[in-house]
Amino acid sequence: MFAIIPKIPNISESMDIQEVLKLAEELIYDHTGENLDYMQKTILQRTLEGQTYKKIAEETYASETHVRYIGAKLWKTLSEVLGENITKTNFRTILENASIYNFAPVFCRDNVTSNINICPSNSRASPTKTNSQQTPTQHIINLDKAPEIINFYGRTEELSTLSKWIVSDRLRVISLLGISGIGKTTLSLKLIQQIKTNFNYIIYRTLRFSPTLTTTITNLLEIFAPEIETSDNIETLLSQLQKYLEKYRCCIIFDDVQKLFATGKLSGQYKSGYEDYRDFFQLLVTVSHQSCLLLISREKIPEITKLETENYPVRTLILGSLGAAANEICQKRQLANRESWEKLINNYQGNPRWLEMVATTIQELFGAQVAEFLEYETLILPEALQTELEQQLQRLSSVEIKVMEQIANQSKPISIGEIINKLQLSIQESVNLIQSLKKRLLLDRQSENNLTVFTLNPVWKQYLKNKREIE
Repeated sequence: MFAIIPKIPNISESMDIQEVLKLAEELIYDHTGENLDYMQKTILQRTLEGQTYKKIAEETYASETHVRYIGAKLWKTLSEVLGENITKTNFRTILENASIYNFAPVFCRDNVTSNINICPSNSRASPTKTNSQQTPTQHIINLDKAPEIINFYGRTEELSTLSKWIVSDRLRVISLLGISGIGKTTLSLKLIQQIKTNFNYIIYRTLRFSPTLTTTITNLLEIFAPEIETSDNIETLLSQLQKYLEKYRCCIIFDDVQKLFATGKLSGQYKSGYEDYRDFFQLLVTVSHQSCLLLISREKIPEITKLETENYPVRTLILGSLGAAANEICQKRQLANRESWEKLINNYQGNPRWLEMVATTIQELFGAQVAEFLEYETLILPEALQTELEQQLQRLSSVEIKVMEQIANQSKPISIGEIINKLQLSIQESVNLIQSLKKRLLLDRQSENNLTVFTLNPVWKQYLKNKREIE
């Protein structure tokens, strides 16, 4: 029998909170074979700091009932390990008085005296050295069908914001929005390089081809546990996925979310058979876990917009112009007339893909002379850019297209009242249409003389004018 180790000094004198947490984790792992998840660790740490369940619930964006439930299970497990009745109130005191001193060894129970004794340090492996299914020994990054990053410009502030939201603020869901070509996907892939060490799993998937939710979740589960058979029942799949999101720190990126929405209707209306994505996204915001879902879309996601107003751990970042960073594109393409670059960038909304298209035209037809290209009063739209805009226009409802055409025809911004008069629409119809176009990030709102007015960006305005002339 091993000798009993004398009582340790007070925690404040010899052990900091992280050491106590490590001790608790060792004890629980030895008893259950499982590591603590984010919620369990938070409850233990905040308990040592003297926080209430209510405060812990607010910090973790969970219900107080859920925090109490997890806490009760923790105290029960520790009670079984230490042979004493442990509660939130006496947790710290028990540990301070436990006959435990060294963290490296495992803790064993003497069958006769029920006192805690030290086992040899080689009696088992560290809890971090379990098999890959239980605790990844490396950071697993799965970027199936993710495009390669060829060029990346600026976005320092956006990278910093996203990194803070994900790593420090531990938001559960983030929507990254922006018009086509603005650099959403490139930014998300660049972000991975900054945050990868904070996650067990980082997974990128595109929803471009509109997979069903069952297919999407099954695909994710095959990454976590490829040897386990998955169910056809969506509730079972969701429950399985939730366990992995609770157990591991995961970052899942879903690109092209707008492809889940129906064409020819107002924005945010899911295709028939895809409505369960609405519940899925909402579930990942409202249920406690330690992972993050990054949703990339050209359109606002209705349930995310709603939950943002309810103080849930969810945020939206809308990408705008590259600004001065777009000078790198002009420089890389060896465009002349540096003094004209700013106007070129502003004309094309600082959109990297649009500027790349335009730069090709300037090189091929204008000898790289930006000033010559800008001499024309009409905004020149390369064929590739027109094709891209046409594809986006086809997603709109016929009435939305009429509103856009009407606004494009105006020499100045237009109010909702003017839209009502010109298109003979009701106030309700007009409001719904304007809201839908704003959710698609196609309209810019301004204020003039205490009146709210709307306009299109110059590229869309020119495209619709060209389209009308051709027709």
